[in-house]
Amino acid sequence: MKRSLAILATVAAGGSVLTACTEEQAYCVDLAKYAAKATEVDPTAPGDYVKILDDAKKLQESAPAGVKDDWGVVVTFAEKVQKAGSDRVELAKLSQQTGGVMTAYKNITSQAKDSCKVDLPALN
Repeated sequence: MKRSLAILATVAAGGSVLTACTEEQAYCVDLAKYAAKATEVDPTAPGDYVKILDDAKKLQESAPAGVKDDWGVVVTFAEKVQKAGSDRVELAKLSQQTGGVMTAYKNITSQAKDSCKVDLPALN
C-alpha cells in the first residue's frame, strides 16, 4: 500500500511539472507571436499601445509570476491610451508617463530572452 501511494504521489508530482512546462511553453509561443506584432509599436508613441492591447492582456493572464505585474503596467497604460482616443492633450499627458511602462517592458524583454529565447523589439 505504501509503495502504491509513493508511486501515485510521484506520478502526480510529475504531472504537475509537465503542466507547468506546458503553461510556460504556451506563454512563450504567445510571446513569440506578440513579438512579431510589437515591431509596429513605438514605445514612445502612446497611440501605438492600442495595437497590442489584446495580446498584452492575454500575456498578462498567462505570464510567469516574475513578469505578471510588468504586463499589468503595460496593459493599464494601453487601456488609458485607448480611453484617451484621439484626444491630443490626454495623449500628450500619457506620453510623459511612459517611463514606468518602458521599465516594465525592459523586464519583460529580459525574461523573454532568458526564459523563452524570444527577442522582443528594443525600446527606442
